[in-house]
Amino acid sequence: MRVTPPDIQQKRFHLALRGYVRAEVDEFLDLIREEMEDLIREVTELREFHHTYDERLRALQDKEDNLKNTMLMTQKLVEDLKDSARKEASLIVKNAEVDCQKTGNDALREKVKLDADIQNLKRQRHHFLQDMKKVIQMHLEMINYEETGEEVRDVSPAGS
Repeated sequence: MRVTPPDIQQKRFHLALRGYVRAEVDEFLDLIREEMEDLIREVTELREFHHTYDERLRALQDKEDNLKNTMLMTQKLVEDLKDSARKEASLIVKNAEVDCQKTGNDALREKVKLDADIQNLKRQRHHFLQDMKKVIQMHLEMINYEETGEEVRDVSPAGS
């Protein structure tokens, strides 16, 4: 059973033959009651103070948890952004390599085509020069015939 200040104030003792001096007992009980009231008041204040600081501590811990979560989310976001940037850079490099390879292949095909065109033009030039030589030769022989009277042998241009 808990003793309260009113319990102390209302407590009555039985008188005995050789009992205590009543005024001293009452005075001591009043002193104990007052001291107990002060202690109860102090304990109540300390509990309120403790409760207030517990609430502040919980609020600070919540803030700390929120900050930690924010930092973790920020760190994850940064890592995700880095990964995304790496992937994008890799994709850009791969696309550039593919474009470069395609350009190289296109250039090689164009070179092969141009080489074939050059060879074709060289053949055409060769045939043209051969035909031109034959025509000139024929004209020379005709001029020679006109001058000398010798008969021209049959020289016709190639391909005609």
